[in-house]
Amino acid sequence: MKQINLISVAIALIAMTSIFTACGDSDTFTDPRDGQKYRTVKIGDRVWMAENLKYKEGASSIKDTNIRYHWNTALVVCPNGWHLPSKSELDAVASDSTFNHIWSSTEIEDFTFYAYVKRDNEIFAASKDGWDGFGENVRCVKGSVEIKQKLTEFKGYKAVRIGSQIWMAKNLDIKTPNSVCYLDDEEECSNGRYYPFSEAKSVCPDGWHLPSKAEAVKLVNKLKKEHAVIEFGFTRGYFESTTEKYEKLWGEILWTNSNEYVIRRDNYELEIWNPVSKVKEGKIAVRCIADTEDKKEE
Repeated sequence: MKQINLISVAIALIAMTSIFTACGDSDTFTDPRDGQKYRTVKIGDRVWMAENLKYKEGASSIKDTNIRYHWNTALVVCPNGWHLPSKSELDAVASDSTFNHIWSSTEIEDFTFYAYVKRDNEIFAASKDGWDGFGENVRCVKGSVEIKQKLTEFKGYKAVRIGSQIWMAKNLDIKTPNSVCYLDDEEECSNGRYYPFSEAKSVCPDGWHLPSKAEAVKLVNKLKKEHAVIEFGFTRGYFESTTEKYEKLWGEILWTNSNEYVIRRDNYELEIWNPVSKVKEGKIAVRCIADTEDKKEE
């Protein structure tokens, strides 16, 4: 009887070993792009990679096996059939300390230069360059999702939401009788045209308008608060005056709806500036703001 029991135990152990081996094989994924093999784990109703992505193409920082990515790369770096987790998916692993310095695919709703990231047991807003510019890690979730465009479409124009405002994503390029492109080069028109104030006042298309001083102040305060002055993408500060064509301005400048005030960036400083008469007589760039419910603050 004892011998029969030992045989039964042995058979059971062999069967259990076979089951565990089969599970182990099914709980891995091999990235066809570089042959890297990843353990996977099911958490709730999601299957996660149990380790950070090690795909090197597009990485912002590579240190041994610690591969980091800027957010825009992180959005598309997971292999086919996997995706960067949303904030809600990241919330499900918030207490798991093995998920650290992990990007989510969710942007901050009112300011597109930041996205949610998990560090330690906290999920918060981080610059899209990531920690100290090195980036953050990526932990992929099984299943494909459609990646939203970084910029939204608003009445046919690429736009970016900044606080409660919606701005064109680049300077205006609508030809008017007296507008110019830098150096009279048509290839430069993609960077925006330069307009005299008389045309700038009415050049924004339907659904958009030249910002008021109050709207410009709101923009400046938000950009400075979020340390995102550079990302707004000011154009080069040149204009055409009656005395000299393409004379360099004092910084990089955009019209408001009053030529008594312009938005000016000088290096990293951003301000509302009362320009000298020489600037008022010149041609400078236009960035339109969308007509929204709180438009035209005076």
